[in-house]
Amino acid sequence: MNDSPHTHPKNPLAPGDSLIRVDAGALADERGVLASPASLLLAVHAPDPAPGPDGAILAQDITLLTAGRPQDLPQHTPDLVLDRSGQLLLPPLVNAHTHLDLTHIGPLAHDPDAGFVPWVDQIRERRLLDDDAIARSVRQGAELLIRGGTAAVGDIAGAPAGRPSLTPWRTLRQTPLAGTSFLEFFGIGLTETSARDALDDLLRARRDEITAPHRVRFGLQPHAPNTVAIRLYTWAAQRARELGLPLSTHLSETPEELEFIAHATGPQRELLERLGVWSDDIDVGRGQHPIEHLRPFFEACASHRPPPIVAHVNDLGPHAALLARAGVSVAYCPRASAYFGAERHFGPHPYRRLLDEGVNVCLGTDSIVNLPPQTSLGPEARISVLDEMRLLYRRDATPPALLLAMGTTHGARALGLDAYAFRFSHPGDAPRSIAGLIAVPALGEDPLADMLRRDDRPRALMLRILAR
Repeated sequence: MNDSPHTHPKNPLAPGDSLIRVDAGALADERGVLASPASLLLAVHAPDPAPGPDGAILAQDITLLTAGRPQDLPQHTPDLVLDRSGQLLLPPLVNAHTHLDLTHIGPLAHDPDAGFVPWVDQIRERRLLDDDAIARSVRQGAELLIRGGTAAVGDIAGAPAGRPSLTPWRTLRQTPLAGTSFLEFFGIGLTETSARDALDDLLRARRDEITAPHRVRFGLQPHAPNTVAIRLYTWAAQRARELGLPLSTHLSETPEELEFIAHATGPQRELLERLGVWSDDIDVGRGQHPIEHLRPFFEACASHRPPPIVAHVNDLGPHAALLARAGVSVAYCPRASAYFGAERHFGPHPYRRLLDEGVNVCLGTDSIVNLPPQTSLGPEARISVLDEMRLLYRRDATPPALLLAMGTTHGARALGLDAYAFRFSHPGDAPRSIAGLIAVPALGEDPLADMLRRDDRPRALMLRILAR
C-alpha cells in the first residue's frame, strides 16, 4: 500500500476546490459493496490545507463527482491521488450515544453481579467538576471518535454535582464533529421542582445561544425514568418543542430500573433515599414497564423532529409496537450491554425485533468506561461504532450491509442529519455533497465481511465540517 499522495497539475474547478482521486480495494455503504476495485473522484473545498485530527483532510465541502470501478471514471488530471490499495472505503460513522465527559476515567472493570448502583457510585466519585477539566475530557473523547472514523455524534453532557453544564456542548462545537450535545438533567421526588426551575432558568438565559444554527446542536436529555419524574419528562418535551431542541433519554437499561418503575422498590429506591430525594408522591409502583411509563412523554413528542433517541432498551417487553408508533430511534450500545451483563438479565437484545417493527435502530458506544482496554488504550485507541458492528457480526451473524446502515445512515437520521450524506452515489448519479470518507483494511472476495472479521481501526481520510 502506498499512502503517499501524488500531485498533478490542477484542472479548473470552482474557486478554492481541489480535484482528488482515491483508488482503493473496494467501496461500500449501506447497500453493500458497490465496486471492487474502486475509485472515487471528489471536488474538495478545503481552504486550510493543513491536516486535521488523525491526518484527515478537513473540508467545508466534499462533492462526490463519480464513483465506481477505476476504468469507469472520466479522464481528469487530479490535484491529489490517494492510493488505498488493500483497503475498503466507507462513509464516516455516526455514534448516536456516548458520554465524552467521562473519557478521562478510561476503561473501568465491573462485575455485573454487583449490580448497577455500585457502578453509578464509582462514576459519581470520578465525575469531573471543573469546567477546564471537563473540556479536556470531551476533547480527548472527540479525538478518539475521529480516530474511530466518526463524523457525527450524539453526546450526553453530564450534570456534575447535579448542575447542568454547557461546557461539553461548547467544547464539542470546537471540534470537526457534527451532531448533538444533549444536556443531561435529573429531577425526581424532592428535587423535581428545583431541577425544573434551574433548567428553565438556563434555557431562558441562554436561549439565543442554544437555538443558533450550528453543526453541533444543543439538545435535552432527561436522564432516565428512574431519575426523572414523568411530569418533568413531559415538561422537557414542551420546552424542546418551543425551542426546537432534540431530545434523548436512557430507557429500559437495567433490572434496577425495571423494578423501581414497576414496584417502587429495590436498589434504585435505596439510592434515592440515601441521597435524600425520595418522596412518596413519585409516580412509580403501578406495575408498568419503563417503556409504558414513558408513554405520556412519547405522546408529548408526537410532532417532534427528529423524534427522541432512546438509548439501550435492553428489555423491550411487549412494547415494540409502542416504540414504532412513537417514531423514536433506539441507540443500541452492544459492548455496553455486554459489559453490564444485560443478556443474563433480559436475554438477547431485541434490536432485530425492533428493526422488523420499523424502528430506526442505530449504534452507540456509551462511555469509554465500558469499552475494552485493547481498543480504547494504546496506539490503536479509538471510540468507534465499527467495533460495535464487529461484535454483532461475530456474535449474531448480522448482515454486514445492515450493520453499516446502523452505523451510518440510521444514526444520521436519529440526529436529524442528512442520511444521504452518509452513503455514496451510484455511477452516473448527480454530484452530491458527502460527509466524508474513511478507509479500513479489508481483503478477499467479500471485503465488507473481511473488515468485520478484523480488528484494525478505521482511518479518516476526509471529513466535511457539516452544516446543520
